[in-house]
Amino acid sequence: MKKKKNRFWLFILSLWPGAGHMYMGFMKMGLSFTLGFMVSIMLVSVTNIGAFAVLPITLYIYSFFHANNIGGMDDESFMALEDVYLLGLDRIGDQQIKVDQKSKKIVAAALIIIGLYMLWNLAFDILRGFFGWDNPMLKAVYYIMRDDLPRAVFAIAIIWFGTVLLRGKKNKIEAADANQTQQVIQIGQKDDNEASAK
Repeated sequence: MKKKKNRFWLFILSLWPGAGHMYMGFMKMGLSFTLGFMVSIMLVSVTNIGAFAVLPITLYIYSFFHANNIGGMDDESFMALEDVYLLGLDRIGDQQIKVDQKSKKIVAAALIIIGLYMLWNLAFDILRGFFGWDNPMLKAVYYIMRDDLPRAVFAIAIIWFGTVLLRGKKNKIEAADANQTQQVIQIGQKDDNEASAK
């Protein structure tokens, strides 16, 4: 049951993602924030990719302020607020989720990159166990893979994304020009037909 609670205890409980929401009776929201936070921490731990740490940190901050903002709502807005799961997960049973081919390719590419990065970390740990960390060649390869390669991949991704945007804009302009030309031709044909009829 949704109910406004003591603001002090709401503040204390909202220090854990989702607990503040549950305290006010928003169980679905609370569960979503708690599970999202735990899964994102697990993702960082399992993949050993430090950049993913931005996910739990962002979710933590958002959950804290979200809970306290709900607690500060007026009574009418508070009662009108619906308790839903994050990311529309409560609609999964109601409708079939359709994913287009382009989105599938992007997700597949991201998963492949993450998997390759995890394999590299594992292989490097094995090599370091054999050769030791004092090997200069091993150190050089490690820092190239850790620092330079991700920057290069990111730069290529930005260039590709910019090219896709430009190509999409160019296609829209060409389609608009073709449509306008077609309209001019149709108007000309209509004028010719009217003149022939006279």
